Amino acid sequence: MEGDMDRREFLKRTGGALAGALSNTLPSLARASDEPTYLESALTPKELEQHKTRSAEALVADVWSDEQMRAFALSHFFHDAQTPEAAQEKLKHSSTMAIPSATELQELQQRSVYAERGRNTSALDELAFQIPEGKYGLYVDGDTQKLYLLGNRTGTLEFVASFLTSTSAKEWSNKPDSYGTPLGLHRIVHHRAGKLGQILSRTMELEGHFPKVTVEVGGEARQEYFVRTLNHAIDPAVIITDAFALWGPTTPLERGVFLHGTNHEDTLGARYSGGCVRMANVDVHLLTGTDERGVPFVEVGALDKSGKSGRGGTPVMIHVSPGEKSGRPASSKPAWDANPPREASQQDRLPPGFKDVTGE
Repeated sequence: MEGDMDRREFLKRTGGALAGALSNTLPSLARASDEPTYLESALTPKELEQHKTRSAEALVADVWSDEQMRAFALSHFFHDAQTPEAAQEKLKHSSTMAIPSATELQELQQRSVYAERGRNTSALDELAFQIPEGKYGLYVDGDTQKLYLLGNRTGTLEFVASFLTSTSAKEWSNKPDSYGTPLGLHRIVHHRAGKLGQILSRTMELEGHFPKVTVEVGGEARQEYFVRTLNHAIDPAVIITDAFALWGPTTPLERGVFLHGTNHEDTLGARYSGGCVRMANVDVHLLTGTDERGVPFVEVGALDKSGKSGRGGTPVMIHVSPGEKSGRPASSKPAWDANPPREASQQDRLPPGFKDVTGE
């Protein structure tokens, strides 16, 4: 591309030509009037880094503005990064956000097709039809343990970025009492925001097992539970930093399935969760932000009083190919280790007999 023309502007001016070119790269995506047209990401590498930087800066600024929180974070999260700039760089390095390649998108589209009632259906297309113009949707690919952010650009769907995730260690399941990640179309109906490393899951078993830190919230000082590392199994896996509740026809809110930050970032890219969708903390916080137009990446919908019907909310499709669903077991070792953990100290060891009861 000549000069410094923004790639988004370039896409606007040449959308038809690009769609035609990409339809050759991604078979069947743009060949029928009732099928969505998909485009590669318009993000440049520079813009990608800017998104990571903004998210890391926001998380670190929130920590550094609170004296007690800063002291705790320096001791536990940033022991090797003692300045705001170094802490931001460390968090930024932990991001898994990437620009998907054309080959990756072609393979994703092929995996999204499944047979239903004697005909082929595309989970990707199902999601595309649920994304309002100018808004975003999320697609979780169980085969590769990646989440894709898709944007509806005047009727064409742009694969904006991908992120590593970790879904259930157990089999996929839509049963309410299971620990399997549910499949199908969901909506985001609630968001709970915390500080970096703040535990958002509420169980009685937190008492005495996780440290409490006094933090300022809305001008009020209160004690909150925090994890001791972001990417190492010193503590059981819990929901931290930011959490988006998922709701669907077979996924009631009380089941407690979330897209959330994790203190086991070293498991991303493999199946380790208790049914939720784990993300790197800087990545899930990035989803709370907006694009260059000020449009939120994620919007929160609402449920009626019965909890059985909802309106609005960013659509989230969770899909796995038939072969992956019935065959390959969960990975047995971590796939992501951006921030090597420090050596565990005596105070980091779990009390005898303590087990993971958080339901994450």
